[in-house]
Amino acid sequence: MNIFTKNFISSGFGYGNAENPHCAPLFRKTFDLDKLPEKASLLITGLGFYRLFINSKEITKGHLSPSITDPGLIVAFDKYDIKPYLTKGKNVIGVILGSGFRSSILGMFAAGNSLAGGDMLLALACDIDGEIFEADESFKVHTSPILMNDLRFGEHYDARLEKETDGWLLPEFDDSEWTNARINDIPRGEQRICTAPPIKTRRILTPVKIWREDDGIIYDFGQNGAGLLCLHTNLPEGRRIAVDFAEYLWNGRFYNETITGSGPKTKEYPFGSQNYIYVSKGGEQHYKTSFTYQGFRYAKVYGISDEEATPELFTFELMSSEMRERGNFECSDDILNAVQKLTREATHSNMFHIPTDCPHREKNGWTADAAVSSVHMLLNLESEGVFNEWMHSVAAAIDKNGAMPGCVPAPPGMFYDSWNGPGWDAVLVEIPYRLLELRDDLKSARVAAPAMFRYVAYTLTRRDENGLVHIGLGDWMPPHDPIKAPRELTDTIMCYDIARKAALLYDKLSMPEVSEFCFKVAQNYRKAVREHLIDTENCIAAGNCQTSQAMAICLNIFEPHELKKATAVLKSIVEELDYHVDCGVLGMRYIFRALSIGGYTDVVYKMIVNPIAPSYADMVFRGETTLAEDFNALGQRINSRNHHFLGDVSAWFIDTVCGIKVNPEMKGSLSNANRTGKFAHYDGASRVDIIPHLPEALSYAKAYHETPYGTVKVELKRVREDWISIKVNVDGELHGRILPPEGYLFDGCGEYPLETGEFDAFNHESGGWM
Repeated sequence: MNIFTKNFISSGFGYGNAENPHCAPLFRKTFDLDKLPEKASLLITGLGFYRLFINSKEITKGHLSPSITDPGLIVAFDKYDIKPYLTKGKNVIGVILGSGFRSSILGMFAAGNSLAGGDMLLALACDIDGEIFEADESFKVHTSPILMNDLRFGEHYDARLEKETDGWLLPEFDDSEWTNARINDIPRGEQRICTAPPIKTRRILTPVKIWREDDGIIYDFGQNGAGLLCLHTNLPEGRRIAVDFAEYLWNGRFYNETITGSGPKTKEYPFGSQNYIYVSKGGEQHYKTSFTYQGFRYAKVYGISDEEATPELFTFELMSSEMRERGNFECSDDILNAVQKLTREATHSNMFHIPTDCPHREKNGWTADAAVSSVHMLLNLESEGVFNEWMHSVAAAIDKNGAMPGCVPAPPGMFYDSWNGPGWDAVLVEIPYRLLELRDDLKSARVAAPAMFRYVAYTLTRRDENGLVHIGLGDWMPPHDPIKAPRELTDTIMCYDIARKAALLYDKLSMPEVSEFCFKVAQNYRKAVREHLIDTENCIAAGNCQTSQAMAICLNIFEPHELKKATAVLKSIVEELDYHVDCGVLGMRYIFRALSIGGYTDVVYKMIVNPIAPSYADMVFRGETTLAEDFNALGQRINSRNHHFLGDVSAWFIDTVCGIKVNPEMKGSLSNANRTGKFAHYDGASRVDIIPHLPEALSYAKAYHETPYGTVKVELKRVREDWISIKVNVDGELHGRILPPEGYLFDGCGEYPLETGEFDAFNHESGGWM
């Protein structure tokens, strides 16, 4: 295990609670240089978070640095080149520490303990031309104006206290009355350099509407999102501003029950989560929180008058882990375009070092959410940096029995016996699998390799007498309770899928014995499902519902010759419900793809644009600006309105409607292994096939995706009822095929090689080109 430093220091202030919080401590260290150095680097971690300054210049890589981890498992460090900021003579390093998960007030939602507990810690090693000094008792410590900070509970800043430490970031500042830091025990987690992209501002919003409601002023920023509410004020000294947040209006009134969380409400901190308290020092001031962020659309501000409630008073910095766009979709239907945008915004809102479930009340790394979203995230955004770093925490979280928690990071011992299950634990294999499939990236697979084997072996201990597994949450969050898909079906199918994907990954990692073990486990799970839970005569999966049928179709439980009947059954189930979705988080990952396998893309389209809940169109019509956690209609139970786990529809737009199939042979190798007993060779992500499925209601659709080897752009245009034009643009080192939509033929040709050009496909029943 890497050990960068054993010197961890603290302020000695301890850590408090909501009634008696402790402030964020300031640390400073001065040192002299006889000359400018040739090289100078600094290695640092703050537990939980830090802000770093050299000679009054902040150089912190991004918000909430270094990362979000359980320090009992992973201690993330950042490395900086500090040479540009040093001067001859006296220099100073300044650090502010935030609570993070080390000294949190709330800890996990629904859990009163933090991940590690204890005072906030700083570790630092400065290397100047080979001379190294580390954090020790010579570092000076003082209180700060940040009187309370917690990732979920919020932040309290009293600007009047700035005068006590005015100039503390300057080398010549007199710190003789500051106390000395204390040496602490070293956290037990693995020390590693954080490779995840930093959290940065991606857009700044101004309010679109301001109005008074009771004793507060509501600012509407027009967009649900995640980031920092920024205050720009010249309010008089001593004025206390408190802000509550909401993502919803109920009957036109501020409604925060979807995000309030389970935290305590005190006189000082009246909101259950995301407290935003600022006390003015007078004069021009600008403030945003240092060690938390806010998820909201509406901000209700207390402590200002109607005259002071100007549009300039607040802005909203939308933030996320830095992820460049690498794919997108657009078509002739406004509803589908809106759903694409909702998915994109929800994804950005929930990528803050780790893939979270929601950006407000929880900010938790629920594992099923990331597993079902990995494809749409990788097709749309440069998200592998977040996934590859987070997988170190995921793999480290496996317990001695091989069980996985449903949330990473999580307090020790929590979520191993509840709030998890194979649909959640699949993240251990699903993300490495998708990174290999779409990016030819094996980094996460190598990290997860030991844990994957242990988990597959663990599932064997949870089987019943029929070889089935039923230990998890199942098809979480369906539109209607109770869950229709039997848990033994969804859990066992997920165990099968985990084992077979692990087998393929081990095969790619040149670990044939482990691959063979996992493959045999997978085959036994499939056999158990087919024997006990599949009506093979009628091709119906147990539960006779959307989720059961879709998972059995997509995850190769049905044999190839059974698919026609199985997909027809699924179509009938959907039609009986008048084209409404009736799946939870697991089923929604597969329902549209299962119907498309049967050639029923027009059925999928009807489900998406169905104006009546449960449907995506209902989300659009009621004014959502991010994907919601559920399909509940207005007047029903309201959950979070900013979740990404219903977002695989965006991937379906790109890889099915526009047909951009990256690495299609890998999926074929996985599926065909049921019959051949081995994994066939495949080309990898340099192979791209174009196989479009344009619903009849669309007159055009276009999408693009940037692979590791080049970019593919596809534009479909319905020239007339029996004629579709397929325009393809390819750059880079890519190869593959272009196939016509089902029911169509190219002019005298079955397929074309992947190349730039325009290709006309005609409906063969109409004889359009003949």
